[in-house]
Amino acid sequence: MQGKDESGTVRSVERALAIVELLGEHHELGLEELHYLTGLPKATVSRLLHTLLEQDWIYRGLCDRRYRLRARRLFGTPDQRFSRHLVEQAAPLLRELAERTGLVADLSFFDGDDLHVMESAIPDVLRKRYPNNRLVMGQQASLFHSAMGKACLGELDCAEVQRLAQRHRMSGDDLLRAHEQTHTQGFGERTEGSWEYAVRLPFLIRAVALPVLSQDRLVGSIALHWPRDADSVENVQQRHLGSLAATVSQLQNSLV
Repeated sequence: MQGKDESGTVRSVERALAIVELLGEHHELGLEELHYLTGLPKATVSRLLHTLLEQDWIYRGLCDRRYRLRARRLFGTPDQRFSRHLVEQAAPLLRELAERTGLVADLSFFDGDDLHVMESAIPDVLRKRYPNNRLVMGQQASLFHSAMGKACLGELDCAEVQRLAQRHRMSGDDLLRAHEQTHTQGFGERTEGSWEYAVRLPFLIRAVALPVLSQDRLVGSIALHWPRDADSVENVQQRHLGSLAATVSQLQNSLV
């Protein structure tokens, strides 16, 4: 039987609720942090987390392995709940896409002003080359340089592109050229030789991306990226753009 205190409260329920409260307060936490904040043994915290995962109370990131409350348990803004829902729906699709293509699959969320990296799935064949990819989770991706950003730009009208250019203090002409390029070629392509995050990988990458829509509204994008020395954009486009498009379609259907 489960242990009870003098008031008859089931101790394991109290502990699980404490974890839920901590995740609500801090938004995301790892096992070590939860062990420290609860004062419970790691084995106990791990068992409670496993139960909460089974009961769909929490989600564990593919890339950073941190725990978060699921969208339907989250008290936040509509954008926060939707972005969490987007991640939860995309995660198994990203994992499948990464293993099928042998490339890293990234998900972004566009809040109307900025592009946020939300999740990343790394195939087993590339795992050793991306030991610190978790550090890009939650970072803002460049609308101008990243493939994910360009995929989003291609879905916007010229007036919205100009507004974003003013907000980000960038050249409107440059953004419009990126918009036209993406619109013409049908996918976003990463700017060669640039890096859009505060954290750098130890090698340069290439990437292609497609936008994600929900009820005709732009909500983000999915990108495939790989070490630059491994393949060309043209080869990846021919071999894997169809798989990327199918994944985007599956995700969009799940958001209806």
